[in-house]
Amino acid sequence: MSQLRGLVVPLVTPFDSQGRINTAALQSVADHALRHGASGLMLTALTGEGNLLSANETETVWKNVIPRHRDRVPVVPAIFSTTTAEAIRMGNLAADLGASAVMISAIMPELYGRRAQNHVRRFFETFCAAVPLPVVLFNYPSLAGYDLTPDLVAELTAIDGVRYIKESTSDSRRVSEIVSRTKNGIQVICGSPDVALESLALGCKTWITAIMNIVPSACRALIDTVERGNLAAARELNFRVIRPAFELIRRSSNTIGTIKAGLLLRNLDVGVPRRPGLPLEPDAAFRSDFEQLFRAERELTGMSY
Repeated sequence: MSQLRGLVVPLVTPFDSQGRINTAALQSVADHALRHGASGLMLTALTGEGNLLSANETETVWKNVIPRHRDRVPVVPAIFSTTTAEAIRMGNLAADLGASAVMISAIMPELYGRRAQNHVRRFFETFCAAVPLPVVLFNYPSLAGYDLTPDLVAELTAIDGVRYIKESTSDSRRVSEIVSRTKNGIQVICGSPDVALESLALGCKTWITAIMNIVPSACRALIDTVERGNLAAARELNFRVIRPAFELIRRSSNTIGTIKAGLLLRNLDVGVPRRPGLPLEPDAAFRSDFEQLFRAERELTGMSY
């Protein structure tokens, strides 16, 4: 299996005017990411609205991307399931298609409170025993109903198959804590744009975040400049491209709508978000903000689209 490293882009899921998966646009989005620095692809994550897709739609996305790119870069599908049995079924499908790993959150709704930690451990023990792929833990407490604390992560690393954690709490202190408590037994992946510079400087070798769809060249350049130790260039990328992209999304309170609108300005029509999400209609100020973002990316990376 290919080791995850570098820029793993969580692709959006394009829809046509009838709300169906637009497979032609999906291929275009994947090609766009790879042309501009992606070293891996992630499918049906939150950026790909995976939590809003049916099982058949999820399979459609996987079957259109994994076989096409599995020999070129690592491809990592994300699994959202409310039952262990369905999660295992999807995990084995990913393995059959040639995925390099799977990202999964133990989404087992606990209607009366937070999910107990022993339930989380049992889920990952059962899943890893049944699915022959490395697992990326996904720490997103507001979604999953539990927090993968450094102590819990240290316990989960004892499970054969748990290899990575996508840390998406926007708290860069977690990176240091997890590394120190697991003694490098798990690779921490930066999952937030607002703490990317700090997380990469702390030792994250992989970065996965939604803004990579619209400014992939700048994101790749940030990783490269940190690895070269050129923190002055990294800070400039962070202040002029990465943070402004994050602020655009934060201000809109419409992550998927903003990303899809930004891709349209890149001449990639990926449709609109799935309901209950709504499209973001780009006004003059929005277009100006994006043009400034794209201009800064061109100046700092030399990459044109």
